[in-house]
Formats: sequence, structure tokens, C-alpha cells
Amino acid sequence: REFADLCGVNYAVATSSGTGAIHVALGAAGVSVGDEVITSPITDMGTLIGILYQNAVPVFADLEPYSYNMSPEAVAACVTDRTKAILVVHLAGNPADMDPIMEIARTHGLTVIEDCAQSALARYRGRYVGTIGDFGAFSTNDYKHISTGDGGVVLVNGDEATFHRTHM
Repeated sequence: REFADLCGVNYAVATSSGTGAIHVALGAAGVSVGDEVITSPITDMGTLIGILYQNAVPVFADLEPYSYNMSPEAVAACVTDRTKAILVVHLAGNPADMDPIMEIARTHGLTVIEDCAQSALARYRGRYVGTIGDFGAFSTNDYKHISTGDGGVVLVNGDEATFHRTHM
């Protein structure tokens, strides 16, 4: 509850790890067998494991040369009729360019999950990362900004009725 309040969202759910947070978010988004999830080629394996646990297919978008975050143009080029979600990795405290990514997602009816394992409490245009997409996934292991030994948190953005109406 305190983390949800800190970030200004309605819901936060504790998980066993950052990998678990991504897995929970993908499952809640309805990602399943054969669905494509666009993500970054530069990330921790935990990002990919969540996709693979859902029997989905990771699709790698090219990166911007200075931030090493996914290029919105590359994300748009990766969208197919099998794409279900975009899993944005905010790498090394650098927020990805979320406005154009969110526009791509809304245009194609895609869920956006933000991997904030390396960027807890970083801001993009005044908003905390993890509060812009449909879900924010955080890691709280020993090497992260907020450490609990091991664990994770999923932020769920919006209310339940909005989520079910747009994602089911």
C-alpha cells in the first residue's frame, strides 16, 4: 500500500522477485502461448524469463545509441498481428521515451509493462517510471535501489474496471 501511495497508483502487489513481478504482469495482461512481446535486447535475464514462462516469444527492438533504451521507431517496426505487449526496460536509471511508446501501444491495442528493476523512483516528464504503462515491475533484491533481500512489486495502473475493459 505504501509503495502504491508513494508512486500515486491504486494497486501494488508484492512478488517473490523482479522476475516474478514481470511474470505476474504478463499473466495479468493475458500474454499466452505464441504471443509476441516486444522488449529490449539489453536487459537482465529476468525480463526474458517472464516472457518465456508464459510460452510467449520475445521480439527485440533496436536501441537508442545514447540511452540504450528501446527506440520508439524500432518498437513500431516490430509490431505484428501476434504482438500482445511491449515490455519496456528502463535501463540503468534512464527512463525510456514513454510518450511515443504509449502512443504505439494505444494505436495497436497493446499492453505496456515497464521493467523498473534498475530505475526505481526515476522520473519521465515528472512521472515515476512504472506508473505510465499498464503495469510497472520492480525488483527489490540486494543490488537494487530499494532492497528487501529479495522480492519484487507490481504496480497496476488504472482501476479494475478500466483494466478489464481494455485488456480482456
